[in-house]
Amino acid sequence: MVLAMSPTAFSHSISSSNNLAKGAHASQHGAIGSASYIVKNEEGEDQEYIFAIFPSYEVGRAAMVALLKEERYLKLTLETLPRKYTGVKDGKPDTKEAVAYRDFLKKSTKIDMNRTIRSLSDDEFNTLIKKMENYEGWHPWPEGEEYTPIQKIGGVKMNNHRVTSYLILNSPEQRWVTREEAINLAENHLLRAVVVHNKKCTYLRPFPHETPYKNLVC
Repeated sequence: MVLAMSPTAFSHSISSSNNLAKGAHASQHGAIGSASYIVKNEEGEDQEYIFAIFPSYEVGRAAMVALLKEERYLKLTLETLPRKYTGVKDGKPDTKEAVAYRDFLKKSTKIDMNRTIRSLSDDEFNTLIKKMENYEGWHPWPEGEEYTPIQKIGGVKMNNHRVTSYLILNSPEQRWVTREEAINLAENHLLRAVVVHNKKCTYLRPFPHETPYKNLVC
């Protein structure tokens, strides 16, 4: 079984950033089930996301590739891809997620954002897929391995605009951990957060759709 922890998340997915939403496309390309979770949208309302579950990474990735090879995606530029992929309707302004996704692709792929997906070489297309996986924080959960509940971040403490500790929620318990401990938990897929490595430091960020850490300051 493959779960991709991202809000795109519980599976190697679509519709919301690298997450294949539950639906006809996923079913036709090998999905074996679905998972869902609820987050607050930008209007402050509860919104449910339902994503497909695939039997393996290879099957899930193939479904994603097939989606991006459809004409409705091939004609898109990298600039417009995030809008469609994250579900922004025509005529509506960009969401924060679409903007963040676009910025990430621009910085990480190094590909001209005015290029269409159709125009990409095989290597460029594979780079795009890989970076979308990176953005989603995808990781597999090996079949047969005991499932450990993913803990969530419920609050943060900051010093000089830098998060120093995290409030970890693991119902019914909660505890504070250091920045380093939280990063270690996330790297071992025990904490719902995306680990970001840059030249200066390693830090955590929330998944798309989820509350920014600056809004969780205690």
